Amino acid sequence: MIASSPPDIALYWNEALAEDLLRFLMGRIKCREAAADLTHETFLRFHQFIQATPPDNARALAFSIAVNLATDYQRKAKVRSNYMVEIEPGLLTDTHASTAPGPEQIAISQQRLQQFHDALDELPTHYRSAFLLHNVDGLTYAEVAACLGVAESTVYKYLAKTIIHCRNRLGDKD
Repeated sequence: MIASSPPDIALYWNEALAEDLLRFLMGRIKCREAAADLTHETFLRFHQFIQATPPDNARALAFSIAVNLATDYQRKAKVRSNYMVEIEPGLLTDTHASTAPGPEQIAISQQRLQQFHDALDELPTHYRSAFLLHNVDGLTYAEVAACLGVAESTVYKYLAKTIIHCRNRLGDKD
């Protein structure tokens, strides 16, 4: 018994068919790289098919395979798009960047805060109280003056002297 050899692919597939499929797929899925991949996949499936059964109309078979592959590709793309997260273009440069301060920055900030507390502790009680009532508790000059039993202009002087003292202790030049 003589075994029949598989048909020669060159009888069914040629460069013109490949170019037609590529153009067709480009029009369908609008991505040159994906269309080229699908054209290649079409060739592989076409080659596999003709090994078992030589086609009557090779062009129709190739386009039928390409249509099925394009449909599958579009379905997968639609599913992926449902689960994709929008990313701002500027974020693509460093995807792992964090806006949170690092350990070094946290340590520096803690030291600076401690220096600030030390500077406040060096001040007389009425200066420190005026500063805390105004800047932490959010009281107005008039309200601070009422709490401390002094004039508003005195509150202004207390706050000015407190700010100057803290800036000098922290080394701020502004």
